[in-house]
Order: sequence, then structure tokens, then C-alpha cells
Amino acid sequence: MASETGPKFTNRLKDSLSPYLLQHKHNPVAWYPWGEEALGRARTENKPIFLSIGYTACHWCHVMEKESFEDEETAKILNEKFVAIKVDREERPDLDQIYMAATQAISGSGGWPMSVFLTPDLKPFFAGTYFPPDDRYGRPGFKKLLLHLTRVFREERDRVEQIALQIGEEISRHLSVSGTKKDLDLTLIDTAATRLMQNFDRVHGGFGAAPKFPHPTDLLFLLGYASRKNDRDMKRAVNYSLKKMAAGGIYDHIGGGFHRYSVDERWKVPHFEKMLYDNALLAVTYARAWQDTGDETFREVVRGTLDFVLREMAAPEGGFYSSLDADSEGQEGKFYLWRKEEIDSLLKSDAGLFGRYYNVLSNGNFEEGGNILFVDDGSELWIKESGIPVEEFYRIIKSGRNILLETRSRRIRPGTDDKILTSWNGLMISGLAAGYEVTGDERYKEAALKAARFVREKMYAGERLLHSYRDGRTLAGPFLEDYAYFIGGLIDLYEIDFDWEGMQWAEKLAQDAVRLFSDNSGNLFLAAERAHEHYIPPRDIYDSALPSPGSNLIQDLIRLAEITGHSDLRQKAETSLAAVSAPLSETPYGLISAVTAFEMTSGFTTQIVLVGKDKRDGFLKEIYSRYIPHRVLVVSDKGVEKIPLLEGRLFSGKTRAYICRDFVCEKPVELPQGLAAQLDSIVGR
Repeated sequence: MASETGPKFTNRLKDSLSPYLLQHKHNPVAWYPWGEEALGRARTENKPIFLSIGYTACHWCHVMEKESFEDEETAKILNEKFVAIKVDREERPDLDQIYMAATQAISGSGGWPMSVFLTPDLKPFFAGTYFPPDDRYGRPGFKKLLLHLTRVFREERDRVEQIALQIGEEISRHLSVSGTKKDLDLTLIDTAATRLMQNFDRVHGGFGAAPKFPHPTDLLFLLGYASRKNDRDMKRAVNYSLKKMAAGGIYDHIGGGFHRYSVDERWKVPHFEKMLYDNALLAVTYARAWQDTGDETFREVVRGTLDFVLREMAAPEGGFYSSLDADSEGQEGKFYLWRKEEIDSLLKSDAGLFGRYYNVLSNGNFEEGGNILFVDDGSELWIKESGIPVEEFYRIIKSGRNILLETRSRRIRPGTDDKILTSWNGLMISGLAAGYEVTGDERYKEAALKAARFVREKMYAGERLLHSYRDGRTLAGPFLEDYAYFIGGLIDLYEIDFDWEGMQWAEKLAQDAVRLFSDNSGNLFLAAERAHEHYIPPRDIYDSALPSPGSNLIQDLIRLAEITGHSDLRQKAETSLAAVSAPLSETPYGLISAVTAFEMTSGFTTQIVLVGKDKRDGFLKEIYSRYIPHRVLVVSDKGVEKIPLLEGRLFSGKTRAYICRDFVCEKPVELPQGLAAQLDSIVGR
């Protein structure tokens, strides 16, 4: 407890790096961070552990804190009967994976806040997500639950241990390493695409019903598959989904960027938090869609998304923050909502046109009179009915958005989780590189280079990547996601800046990742050197909101092998792919990143080599304006890099382009028009 002049309570989270943990430092709950002090106390005192896992932008995490963790009566029970541990899921993806599997096995669903009860030896025996303070929503009250579990742990310990054993067996099946290897064939790619399309919503776009997540990994896979198969129906489905998301409230029409998901099937009502990784992955997806279609809608979404990130999530010293909260001033979405009278006052005579286009209602289209801005079929009809020339109509709309953005910038902002994660910054480097390709905006390239430099200077120590940075402090990993996503970012960065030193560092990191995270059979694990903290070794081969780190690393290894010609990298990739061959052959639609890696090993890559510098920009324009799935691009001015792809390539001063695909090489060309013709034959234009 602090002094009378300060907060009434201060716990062991006060020295944490994580903003999420720091939010709880003055709770009356005597929180511990995850570590030996807490785990040792549980063993010594033979007490159950209450493990609470969440993250800064999580709305229901804040709700449970206010209702229960700030309540002194609840805190007294936790402090006397349990060892209470608080974990930021973004700081410890390994723990999040293990105990999310437990929560799903116990309750049938998962999410955050994650509430898990463990034996002193870290075995989960009960779990759920949000619990209200009293019986509500069909859920038991939290205090009642704590007292019940206290009694059960004390009086029925054998039963608790038996439950924990059964749960452990279920988790082991989910996370287990299969020794079975299966031969993989191309039909699994077709199966994956077919099953994804069976879940496609042809009315509203996307997959499944509410709540609805964007699924950029799945959409990008389908876009590539449709391009290779010339499947027009599948292409229309992907493009329709992307347009519906960009029109809906899940996209921030004023400030750009995407919220985490839509609570309804129409993409209208977002869950208002904004995550760096969502916007990184979606920037890549929309950029590839523009390259495939030339539809300006997609390029504008790329610009809006990346401009939002540069404006609101970029750290001054380099790198990008993790997320923006869903709440401001204690209300979910308040920062993003508009009342009609406010728009009328700001936009004057243009308010009617603007409001009808964005579906603004007098009594609001959301809670408490607020309006979420979104576009629908009625909006498109209004363009025609307004009688205003289309260009003038959109000029008025754009002007209105700018006025509202300036006004919104003066509101009380949602909280920012300002820790910088190596993994998510790797994804954003890829997003910025894709954005540079389709817009030519040098700001995106410079931001990507700055982020890569920041990671190298601040988040790489002792020959290892660190996981998290905040206010000059770092948190070590190492975690597989840091290596997998950041290496991918470095490769994408090379394809716009052609710095071979960066590619050499990427290769070193890839070799280190294999050494740190894989076993002799090629199985990839989420964390290294933390076995004493893991109830079960964490391994995640399935894609979720984030692509599987292991499958992404396999893709990195294949791309590096293609670029450098180092066959040992390909061998390591194929070994790790074989390690997931059993689930990959059985349920490929759940392992889309692994399916993509398999495509890359099956001859579907396109190698493009540019040598020389004269008129190179013209060649690059042709490359960047087309979606070429599994493209590998090597560019050299003088041919000094000792890599097989450059062997035999003539360096005459003029740029010469070489394309190889399916193990067959085209004739070299010395004019951008010649390259354009060859690329068109590949992409089916």
C-alpha cells in the first residue's frame, strides 16, 4: 500500500514495461508479473494461481478491471486464496498460446480477458474469459466463482488434479508434435481454396457470420490461387469482400485504417480498437488487389491505412506502436462517433450531402445517438440522385472528411499502447513496402527503412532479436514470431531498396531462427529457452488473426533460398513443412500460411532478375503494377553479389530483365515494354 498522499494501493506491476500491466499497478489485487517470484510462492504455499491475460486495447479487459480488480472485496479473496498473475498477451505470445488452448478446451471458446486457474505446477483446472462481478449474462459472478474454486481446490484436490490431467491431455493433442509424415500433393491447395469458398458470405463479403474478422491471410491466398487458375468467380469474391470491408464501419472513413473486427455481418459496427498487425496485413492485401485489378478504390485504402499508421502509430525514434484502445473517456468508440448536429455545424451547406452518403441519422445509427460512418448501396445511389457531377461530389466528400479529421484530432484520444514489438514492426515494414510499390510514395519507403534501422539498433542485442521496446527499455524473447515476421519484412524491404546487406542480415536471422526454435525433426516452437515456464511446449501451426509464425518462417526460408541460391535454406524449409504434413494434408484450410509455403516449394514462384541501372525505374514500374504471386525479385547494379541468380547475367550498363518460372527461363529483354509483355503472359492479362 502506498502513502496517504499517493495511490491507496501499489503492486508488483509498477516496474513493468507493458502499458497493459502498468494500467493495473494500483489495483488492490496484489498482482505479480509472470516470473519465478510468483510461481515459487504458489509452490511454497501450495496455492492455486489465478492467471489473467489481456492487452491494452481490449475493451472487456477494462470492464473486468473496473468491476472486479478495482473492487477491494474481490481483491481480498484473490490476495488471500490465490497467487494472482497478470500477463500482457502481446509480451508473452507463448503463454497466451498455451493457456488459450486450455481456455478453449475447458469452456469451448476463447478470448480476452482470459481468466485461467492453475495448480501450483501450472496445470489449468478451470478457465473462461470475462466474468461479471455478480451472476449476469448467463455467467457466474466472479466473487462467487473465486469462493467456489477455493473450496474445490482445498477440499477436492484429487478431483482438481484429475481435471487438470484431462485438460492437459486435450491441450497436448492440440499442440502436440506429430511424428507422422505424409506425402503432400497439389490437391491440398485445391481443397484449401474450395473449403474457404464454402464459408464465403456472398451477400456481405468475407467469411462466416458475426462477429466478422477480415482474414487477410485467407483473402491473399485466394487472390493468388484465383490468379493462377484464372478463376474469375473467386477473384470477384475476394474483390467484393475487400470493397465491402472498405465501405463498412470497420474502416475508419475519417482517419483511415481498420478496426479489429465487425460485431455484425455487414461490416457496419466495428469493435473499435485498432491493431498494428491488422493494418499491416490489410495494407499488403489491398496493395496486391490493386496490382491485380487496377481498381483505384484499393489503392486509396492502402494510402488511407498507411497514412493513418504514419500519423498515429509511428514512434518519433522509429518503429511503430502496438495498438489504439477501443475506449476513450470511458466509452467504447467515443472518439470515432459523430452526432448529426455536430456534422451540420461543421460542414454547413455540405452537411446534407455528406450525411446522406455516410448514413448519418438524426437519432444516430449507433448507441446513444452516435453515428458510425459507412457507405452502402444507398450511398452509391445517392451519388446519381444528387445531380452533382461525380468529381465535384467526391471533392465535397473529401473536403468534409478533412474538416472532420481536423476536428477529431482535438478530441480526447483513445489510449495508445506505445510498446514497440519486433514482430508486428516486421509486418508493418512489409505493409509499407507494398504501399510504396503501388503508390511510389517515398514516405512509405523511408518509414520502412527507419523501422528496420530502429530494430537493428535498439532491439538486436547479443546476436538476438529482442521482443519489445518502450521508453528505452527492452524485453527479451526470443520468440519465433519476431524472427518470422521481421525476416519477411526485410525481404520485402530488399525488393524496394535492393540493399544486399539487409538481405545478408535476413539470412543470418533465418539461420539463427532455425537453431533457436526448431528440433531435429523440423518442428518449430514459439519460444526458446523457456522450458521451465511452459506447462506444455507452445507450438502454433494454425493461422488466426495473425499468420502462423512457423509457416511464415518456412516461407522466409524458401524466399531466401530463391534469392541467395543457398540450398540448405530450402532443405530446412522442406523439413519443417514435412513436420506439419499430417495436419496440412487433413485440414489445409486451417493452415493457409503452410499451404502458401507448400505452393512456393511446388514450382509456383516467379523469379525476376534486373541487372544494370539504365531505365531501371521503367522496369520496376512494370513489375510493381502487377500482382505476381510468390514473386522473387533480385536487382543489381554491377553484379557484385555472389549469388547464383546473377550468374551469367550480362552487366552492360543497360538494364536487362530475366524471368524464370516453373523452372523455365524466358529470353532476356532490354526494354520495359518487353518485360511488360512477358509479365502479362504470366498474370493472364
